[in-house]
Amino acid sequence: MKNLLNAYREYRAAKAKSKAYRIFRYTVLLLVAAFVFLLVYPQVLFAHHVQYKNFTVYSREPLDQNLYPVLDKVEARLAASPINDPAVHPKIFLTNSQRLYSFLSLYIGQNSFAKGFPLLPTTNVFVNETDLARDLVLRKAPSGNQRSLSGVLAHEITHFHVRSRFGYVKNVWAPAWKREGYAEYVAGGSTLDHDTGVRLWKAKPNDGTGYQYFKYYMMVKYVLETEKLTVDELFTRDIDAAQLEQKVFSTL
Repeated sequence: MKNLLNAYREYRAAKAKSKAYRIFRYTVLLLVAAFVFLLVYPQVLFAHHVQYKNFTVYSREPLDQNLYPVLDKVEARLAASPINDPAVHPKIFLTNSQRLYSFLSLYIGQNSFAKGFPLLPTTNVFVNETDLARDLVLRKAPSGNQRSLSGVLAHEITHFHVRSRFGYVKNVWAPAWKREGYAEYVAGGSTLDHDTGVRLWKAKPNDGTGYQYFKYYMMVKYVLETEKLTVDELFTRDIDAAQLEQKVFSTL
């Protein structure tokens, strides 16, 4: 009788744990689904928006006239790209809040300028704190803590153009030096100026920490301007990255 009672108690405890686990699992799935929905439809968090040319810009505060020259620069940078796709209509969300930006961009350290999610069926770009009058976007970092807003937007939107041109799979699985390097190329350069990037690369040729995107930019620049490959060839050819890196490094 005692054994039966113990068995029953163990059964009840296991059932309770199983029920608690199911509740926990469903709660987590619900929260993830709600967050993804918010990433796709974040307009509920932004009280103001304007449409200008191919862009829709959302903000929590009224937008001023300084926005339009910035968007003109973005348009000019994108127009120079052979894979520019007018059918892509970017939605730009100016958070002007380190905290909100970190939440929406999944950056806990608040250390990036802007973030898009090309894996999602959207063209949403979330942007950190901005200074529209000076065409700047800001981030919390000991160095490299500001960059041109127009360049950053051109970079993020280029990822959507790559997706439009080559598809979701290629956009995700293409080597980072191609994806990020080409986005930096359209943006007109990386966070680092040329002299600083070269100095860091020469000082640590086997460790790209701190200058990786500059290196990617220089590799893509070399492929397009020196080797004269097209953008389509850049993304479809099998290119030896290590060999290319050595070529570029020898020109510094």
